[in-house]
Amino acid sequence: MVMPLEFTDEQHAVINHTLPGHGRVFAGPGTGKSATAVGLAERLLGERAELRLKFLTFTRAATLELGKKLPLHGNIKPATVHSFSIATLLQNPGCAPFPEPLRMADKYEYDELVRPHLARRARTRVLRLDELVREMAAKWESLNPAELPDVTPEERARFMGAYTEHRRTFGYTLLDELPELLRCALRDHADLSGVNYDLFIVDEYQDLNACELELLKRIADRGASIIGIGDDDQSIYSFRKAHAVGIRRFLEEYAGARDYALSICQRLPQRIAQWAQYLIGGEPGRVRSPITCRATAPEGTAELLSFGSEITEARGIGDLITWLNQTRGIPLSEILVLSRTDRFGTFTRHIRDELARRGIPVFDPSEIDRILAEPNNRKLVALLRLAVNRRDSLAWWTLANLEHGIGSSFVDVTYDQAVERGTVFADAMISAAESGFEKLSRPVRERAVRLYGDTLATLARLTIPEATGETKWGKWLLENGIAAGLPQPTEALKAMLIKIDETYPDGADGLGRYLAQIQPLSQDLARAQSDSVRFMTMVSSKGLTVRATFVVGVDNDLVPRPGQDLSEERRLLYVAMTRSTEFLFLTWANRRTGPAARAGNPNPGRRTYSEFLRGGPVESTDGSAFIRGITR
Repeated sequence: MVMPLEFTDEQHAVINHTLPGHGRVFAGPGTGKSATAVGLAERLLGERAELRLKFLTFTRAATLELGKKLPLHGNIKPATVHSFSIATLLQNPGCAPFPEPLRMADKYEYDELVRPHLARRARTRVLRLDELVREMAAKWESLNPAELPDVTPEERARFMGAYTEHRRTFGYTLLDELPELLRCALRDHADLSGVNYDLFIVDEYQDLNACELELLKRIADRGASIIGIGDDDQSIYSFRKAHAVGIRRFLEEYAGARDYALSICQRLPQRIAQWAQYLIGGEPGRVRSPITCRATAPEGTAELLSFGSEITEARGIGDLITWLNQTRGIPLSEILVLSRTDRFGTFTRHIRDELARRGIPVFDPSEIDRILAEPNNRKLVALLRLAVNRRDSLAWWTLANLEHGIGSSFVDVTYDQAVERGTVFADAMISAAESGFEKLSRPVRERAVRLYGDTLATLARLTIPEATGETKWGKWLLENGIAAGLPQPTEALKAMLIKIDETYPDGADGLGRYLAQIQPLSQDLARAQSDSVRFMTMVSSKGLTVRATFVVGVDNDLVPRPGQDLSEERRLLYVAMTRSTEFLFLTWANRRTGPAARAGNPNPGRRTYSEFLRGGPVESTDGSAFIRGITR
């Protein structure tokens, strides 16, 4: 097979990898790892069409993008580790201990319903519950029995008992639990279906945690070859127990594995690459060779700009975005504004206000959560869930929660009945409805009877079509919802459904799977595609490529963030700095006031810029003077 001339010698080495055999590919930012992985798949499948090959990626957006690059092999469907876990668990009923049918609680259901109710059942505060859930998740993700020192055995036992009962009664599974469930299934069942592949190509390998690494190792022990592609310099997910050590130890874990490196950056201009390499080269103990730019790489723009306050910082960023858009012709969709953290808009509120004043549209991917929390939208999703499965307890709970006048007493009474009978919430509610909800007070009873009757009437009018690969569920919903009497989605949700239709890979997965994908897919699509200036945290920018990036608030009290691992803080800034193909602006303020002044190490006096950037190839420049110079 003759390979395209655009592949480098490094890429050809990976593409010519032979099976069986494991391999590690260290691939720096912009070095063409996706194209190389696809090139390897194309060569192998061209030589052996029956090869069983699976791509695993870290995000749904990356999965969709990778799927577009495999047009010649429609039988290959890239998947995230979590979606692969779901598919395998569904293919093997009874293989792991989770409520069936498998049902994930989405963000609204978890935040608005599960968290407060579970906290009451566990007799604890919601914030304390969050700590206990994180401790439980850490055991799944790190396979480490380490426990929080301030949690007593009695408190832990009470929480675990309440969680087990709650999960069974409402029939939900948490997203973070999925890889652990599959790991256990692989451990316990030698005949597990759906894992018998010849090759797994795993992107962003450095983002895997201990559970996911063991999951892959168990699959490899069944005969699969593993190609791990990643960059330890971009390992930034310690909050989910991922660590760069996973990819660093690959050769120890997989005896005889071949080692490859992609070091020629196809994306970054020279100045940005030089600055980013200085930053990451400062990590103590780092032994990796730096990436280099392609010979024809442009110089690019990389600036460290200081401003007197967050107000002048916002005005300066507004001036620069206006200049980039109107003078340099860069679409707003190609401009990214990143911050280390931004809870309650602490670091971007003034910038958003400034852009709004100028009529420049902005988009925050968290807007998806607000759209799906709209009562009409939420009721619509719950009804569709019930159309798929009348015993969907979370959907019935959602409808009860949205019904004015029913209240928490209805949920508590129904929950207690379910526990007493050893059944699920939905069954207890249906049984109570058949007796007219006799255990409820009269006002609540009347509302509950009306809710139940109206719901059944709506569902009776709705006919779900047979799912095929051509099914567009968003289009079907918008065309049939009014006739069935479903709540009308807001215009924002309609736009989301249409966009999902354009990118959702396979309608044959069914309406239930589609509903589960609305929130995560919309968030990933909004993160990757928007007609507005996108605002997000640095950690959320992973995998994006734009023409211009602003990293705001690189004050030394904020980057590195106090109390955090310095190496990961350095890698996080490195990821943020390597998103842009043309312009990179890092900004900091001499003084900050209000919540921004209290973030990090409270500093009422003067600030300075991040210690990571000291002595680097780009010196700090007065931002206002720089802007005057380029806009004359």
